[in-house]
Amino acid sequence: MSQKKHSVKELAQLRGEERKEALTRGAMEEGTLSFYTSTAPEDIQSLLMAFGMRYPFIQPEMVRDKGVVVRERIIQESRDGGSAADVVEINDLNLGKLKERGLLCPYYSPEAEVYPRELRESEGFWVAEQKNYLVLAWNPQLIDQAAVPHNYDGLLDPRLKGKITVEAHDASWMAALMGHWGEKKALEFFRSLGRQVGGVRVGHQIIAEQIAAGSVALSPHIHSNNSEWLKRRNLPIDWRPLEPVEVEFVGAALPAAAPHPHAALLLIDYILSLEGQKIYRRWKRVPCHPAVEADPPYMSSGFDAILFDAKSYLKRESEYEKIWRELVLPPASRAPQAQWAVGGGK
Repeated sequence: MSQKKHSVKELAQLRGEERKEALTRGAMEEGTLSFYTSTAPEDIQSLLMAFGMRYPFIQPEMVRDKGVVVRERIIQESRDGGSAADVVEINDLNLGKLKERGLLCPYYSPEAEVYPRELRESEGFWVAEQKNYLVLAWNPQLIDQAAVPHNYDGLLDPRLKGKITVEAHDASWMAALMGHWGEKKALEFFRSLGRQVGGVRVGHQIIAEQIAAGSVALSPHIHSNNSEWLKRRNLPIDWRPLEPVEVEFVGAALPAAAPHPHAALLLIDYILSLEGQKIYRRWKRVPCHPAVEADPPYMSSGFDAILFDAKSYLKRESEYEKIWRELVLPPASRAPQAQWAVGGGK
């Protein structure tokens, strides 16, 4: 007797033994999956190798790029007749944009049950599995210790004029502080910060690497794990939190038209599992599983933090991006509007 074939939507909501059996049987028939991610390739290779040992009948393939590029690739592929993505792992802002376009499917994962509610998207479209803490990072060989800021106002020190680099698409960092401080105080601060900025780059990890290489002196919003990883390799980079530290989530989501949904849901389960989260920690990521602490713990604790509200941001995205370009980015780096069509991502 043939087994019932579930749609992606039906499969994503299965529970209990029926779910386990259906996913395993279907994944054996699929034999492969495509994982679209913004996480560093060496981290993901370790994850996929361990996943392959658990499920040797699945051959995973990785597509890796900056979050905004991954998002736009999925959108374009869908326009062209269908995306190859089975699992997408990018920050919740970019996931929110895919959800708005109807490109994601809500899902149930038994591994998500231990995760706090704030880590689970309200309608079940994704679960946060990594946290990014945006901190100050600098090259000690280029910035005198006495000039290194201890708070946000310290970024306005005249000694830092022209030495600060910002991430081109990080209007969300500004928006988080606007929500915390109030718009008047935040606008005054970012207007002053803009006069200090000397450079613009794309990609938090790239900027961290450039700080360690000496081509960038300082940036106020680099991921703590990137900075710590480079510092532990004895490269010239150091970091500290400027309170409050903005926290952004990276989530695992299921595309609505995933070609290999059985294998995709097994991978999502593995990412959210204790075993999968420990692999992320090993590669200096900050995992979200409540039983897995960051290594070292000070990458994610010991300071005041605020959560980035992606839903609220998306309602005012164009406004925030306009403010960001006008107040923070140097005039020479302000691209025409058409070139900023993919802004807001990382």
